[in-house]
Amino acid sequence: MDRSALWIGIGFVGQALFFARFLVQWLASERRKESVVPRAFWFLSIGGGLILLSYALWRRDPVFIAG
Repeated sequence: MDRSALWIGIGFVGQALFFARFLVQWLASERRKESVVPRAFWFLSIGGGLILLSYALWRRDPVFIAG
């Protein structure tokens, strides 16, 4: 596997973690019948965000890095 394929995989993992935070928050809110933000939401946000930031840095994409 070449280096770019590895980084694309890392980018997809980061995106999956960042998306999973939505599912975690949605399911927790449905279960409690009110809007809640569980602790797992924040761990997924930070983890996914850091992985996506590392991917953006590898791509040297200033728009992606800033956003």
